[in-house]
Amino acid sequence: GLGSAFFLFFNGLMIGAVAGHLTHIGYGQTFWSFVVGHGAFELSAIALAGAAGLQLGWALIAPGRLPRSEALRLAARKSVLLICGVMLFLLIAAFIEAYWSSTIGVSPMTKYLVGAALWLLVATYLLFAGRTRHAPE
Repeated sequence: GLGSAFFLFFNGLMIGAVAGHLTHIGYGQTFWSFVVGHGAFELSAIALAGAAGLQLGWALIAPGRLPRSEALRLAARKSVLLICGVMLFLLIAAFIEAYWSSTIGVSPMTKYLVGAALWLLVATYLLFAGRTRHAPE
């Protein structure tokens, strides 16, 4: 889990430093209108990948009543499912980055609005996906 924590922290610092620098030198609108569209999927994928790694580390640190090997096996099964979702999110982010984020014929405000809608879509998906509805008894 330490590797996951380190790289989440390191990537956050690097992305934050680049964003801060570009905004400070006057390229904020160019930068933010570029990343807002695909950022919802890409940043969520990074966080989910980190969660998968942390889950594996936690299974080794605190296996509960299970042997560490069994706890790791169960955590690995969940982590593999998370990584499948991460791959899908990164694929979506790549298409948005290639075909929408790099478009120069669209106003920054339109890109911000689409980006906000994509963030709302990702948040809604992460909140409600996989939940089953139980019929009232």
